Amino acid sequence: MPLADLRAITLRQWVLAIVAGSLIACAVVTTIWTVRHAAAIRKLSRGVGDTVFFDAAGRPWFRLDDQRRDVPFDQISTYFKDAVIAVEDHRFYLHPGIDPVALGRALVNNVRSDGMQGGSTITQQLARTLFLSNTRTYGRKVKEATLAVMLEALLTKREILQLYMNRVYLSGGVYGVESMSQKMFGRPASGLTLAEAALIAGIIRAPASYSPWSHLDAARSRSFVVLRRMREEGKITAEQEQVARQARIRLGPPPAITSARHGYAKEFLRQQFRNVYGGDNPPDWKVQTTFVPEIQDLAESAVRDGLRRLGIKGLQAALVAMDPQTGDLLAMVGGSDFATTSFNRAVRSHRQPGSAFKPFVYAVALEQGLSPVSKVGGLKEVSIAAPQGVWIPNDEQTGDQNELTLREAFLESSNAAAVLLQQRVGSSSVLRLARDLGVEDQTDVPSLALGSGLVTP
Repeated sequence: MPLADLRAITLRQWVLAIVAGSLIACAVVTTIWTVRHAAAIRKLSRGVGDTVFFDAAGRPWFRLDDQRRDVPFDQISTYFKDAVIAVEDHRFYLHPGIDPVALGRALVNNVRSDGMQGGSTITQQLARTLFLSNTRTYGRKVKEATLAVMLEALLTKREILQLYMNRVYLSGGVYGVESMSQKMFGRPASGLTLAEAALIAGIIRAPASYSPWSHLDAARSRSFVVLRRMREEGKITAEQEQVARQARIRLGPPPAITSARHGYAKEFLRQQFRNVYGGDNPPDWKVQTTFVPEIQDLAESAVRDGLRRLGIKGLQAALVAMDPQTGDLLAMVGGSDFATTSFNRAVRSHRQPGSAFKPFVYAVALEQGLSPVSKVGGLKEVSIAAPQGVWIPNDEQTGDQNELTLREAFLESSNAAAVLLQQRVGSSSVLRLARDLGVEDQTDVPSLALGSGLVTP
């Protein structure tokens, strides 16, 4: 066989191998993506409900998500259900997650206008809300359609509608019909009138443009469109439509900005919960915490007042209050003001603990048989060989004393005594005890006893 033919065959084999490898890789990635999202959708079948956090005394304290309040399907007004389906997806009960008619119409309009129209069903909107961003790309639309079909396959139509009406964004930082009904009209979603249901349903298309608190006229005009669609779908009569159009709508005040009170503690607890159970609300879970709101108030006041007295602009502080008998967290403050800076320094800022680390060294000494009256000598001569030279711990409090008991050394917070004790009991024992008590990733250096490592409060 000519050499040129052999080279052609070899090249063809390489191309085929690369193509086959790429297809296999794509199949593996697609399979992993599908399985992961299928598992997430399965969890949604648990239903909806508010996950409530309770304080140490067993009193309701706050919700997992302050911006929405989940309610079961039968606690949502029939008017609202009919309004949403009529204006957003009137073939909802007929399609498998994707509406071929709406999709075809959107494709034709996209070709004509060189844009990207939606044609999204309620199920597709739910898929986007739960799993995707709002980026308008064809790749996102493909994922959205795939997830919509998966939602339809794994959930019932009732479950999809229930999730959608509890998760849909409705302007003003409010999610879900129950929260919106409470904030707009001061009553639950089950009590919405036809005019009120149409007003809320109309917001879904463009929450910023149809927010009733800032664009009431536009929101009312949009609600008339909703009422017309409901009549066309046979859900209401012409007389009901006319009465609803003439109804007076009285709105409550705009939603207030979420209070910063207890913000650091609440967000810490929410994140701990999500790390274990995920971000979706399991139905009606009760989470018992060890926090005491009254102590939390005092802790926040202490940090705020202390920083004010210092008078240094931009200075921050953190505070953690614990029960020394149980280790329970009682309060946590991560900065001067949660509304101004939500970064939680109590959990995420690493600083040297300094002399607060010395008890670990003394505890190991007691473990190894020393007593509070055991003596540590040679305080004036202590020197440690280090790569940069000889290190002599600075110690101003021990004066001219060359020997102290453990009790005296601990009371005076003697640096020299702590360093000598570390040498005597062994750094590995100190690191082991610290690790067992939750203080991890400390460096094995002679200055360990003086708290030269990094920890969070």
